[in-house]
Amino acid sequence: MIDPRSAYIIRRERRWRLVSFCTILVLSAVIILAIEGMLASCVLAFVIAYLFSPIVDFLERRGLPRGTATFLPFLIGGLVLGVGLTLLLPLVSDQLGVLAERLPKYQADLAGLISSIEAKYNIYLKAGQLNLTEKFNAWIVDRTSSLSVALPAFVSQSFTVLLLSPFFAFFMLQDGNSVARSLLSFVPNHMFEIALNLRHQINDQLGGFIRARFLEAAIVGAVVWIGLQALDFPYATVLALFAGATNLIPYVGPITGAVPAVLIAMVSPEIAGQTTPALTLLLVTGIYFVAQLIDIIFVIPLVVAKIVDLHPVTVVVMIVAGAEVAGILGMMISVPVASAAKLTFNALYSHLTNFRD
Repeated sequence: MIDPRSAYIIRRERRWRLVSFCTILVLSAVIILAIEGMLASCVLAFVIAYLFSPIVDFLERRGLPRGTATFLPFLIGGLVLGVGLTLLLPLVSDQLGVLAERLPKYQADLAGLISSIEAKYNIYLKAGQLNLTEKFNAWIVDRTSSLSVALPAFVSQSFTVLLLSPFFAFFMLQDGNSVARSLLSFVPNHMFEIALNLRHQINDQLGGFIRARFLEAAIVGAVVWIGLQALDFPYATVLALFAGATNLIPYVGPITGAVPAVLIAMVSPEIAGQTTPALTLLLVTGIYFVAQLIDIIFVIPLVVAKIVDLHPVTVVVMIVAGAEVAGILGMMISVPVASAAKLTFNALYSHLTNFRD
């Protein structure tokens, strides 16, 4: 039987270990949120680590040392990325150059279209005019000036993120298990098993979710690219990449991804040799609709929904909260964060209930 003094020492040690563990987590979160670009670097590092972790684990099970098993996927991935960028960048650069040249014309055509719609329907307004054309021009000027101010900082921060994230991801894969064991050593003994199981559950769920979301984005981008190419629509590669990337943003992403192509189709009736603007707009809209239909009917139910078990209301609330805290990045990471929080809450609740019983 343990004497009272020994029991007191054990309880005190448990409390200090738990306080130390929580302090480390809080300090890490404060550092990540306080340093500019650190959150984006860590998020991208986690994405890379989760994408490569099945390959690294497979190579390690085959007998390779952990360092070699980590280095090989980065080497092959870097080579594939380099070849892909070599082939893709000239095409994307050319399309962006043409788009930049024609952008003033598109803006003028869109302003003219808005003006004609306003003139046509102003007769039905009871009080005053909407002045949509003036508001659109003012919005364009405001967005252009804001972009010119924000672009240098964005490019600088993106360069830092692209440098730091692979560096972080490499050491996450190579030394992640050692760091996790060190952190788990601070967990009190009566909570060690639950913490270990929780770590594995969160890793499995987050890894599956990230890989599923990237597969989803790739499928949407591929469908959009095939459809636009079939129409001989300009900027097909740029628009497909944009549609795939924005599809990672919950709810508003698919709509945002379709907006540039729809606007171009509205002000360029000559595209793809179509004789009527309505037919061009209908075909382009149909391509994006089919891409989202494939995503909603096949990809999300079969791949994504089985991984994250969250109520739709919870998802919406977390997305709004993520947007308030960290903008677009917050919207993208809100669902996996909520999923991890749900797993943690369920595990702690189950442990406390069983411990009380």
